[in-house]
Amino acid sequence: MVAEHGVGGATHRAIAARAGVPLSTTSYFFGSLDDLIVAALRGFARTSIAELEATAAAFAESELSPAQAVQLLVDALVAEPRSSTIAQFEIYLEAARRAELRSEVRKILAGFEQLAYSALVAVGAQRPKEGARAFVAIADGFALQRLASPRGRSDMTALRDAMLDLLIAHLISGEDHDAWLQQLTRR
Repeated sequence: MVAEHGVGGATHRAIAARAGVPLSTTSYFFGSLDDLIVAALRGFARTSIAELEATAAAFAESELSPAQAVQLLVDALVAEPRSSTIAQFEIYLEAARRAELRSEVRKILAGFEQLAYSALVAVGAQRPKEGARAFVAIADGFALQRLASPRGRSDMTALRDAMLDLLIAHLISGEDHDAWLQQLTRR
């Protein structure tokens, strides 16, 4: 419902109709629409994180090169159903408007960042903590663009290339990173 009609369209009545249950069922189990939305958000988070954990486990269990690991991650991200991606961004936007949803969205983002951190550690990144948030942001940014203006196969190629570029920045030593940063910020 959220993917099709936005959070505002996810009413007790609409959800009960979609589920094929009496209206009283949704209001019996969920005292408010916010409770229902938070429960759906938690379910989405559990499912998304479980799918990405399987991908992260593949990093740890195999002898993947960093490029192969990035490709595996890109494949998993691009395979995400369009409706799930739309619902994810609807919830992000709703959390920007409604403070009571922010803690749940923070948990989702923390889960995604933890998975990115684990993957970065597995491929030998020098600064995995710093890189984790950036990888999640890149994945989200490309997903949002893919929804708004799909470019077919080039979406996947651009996401892979951006992640590889970011990975390179996190594979170099801290000293080399600092030297580059100093050179780039020098006037």
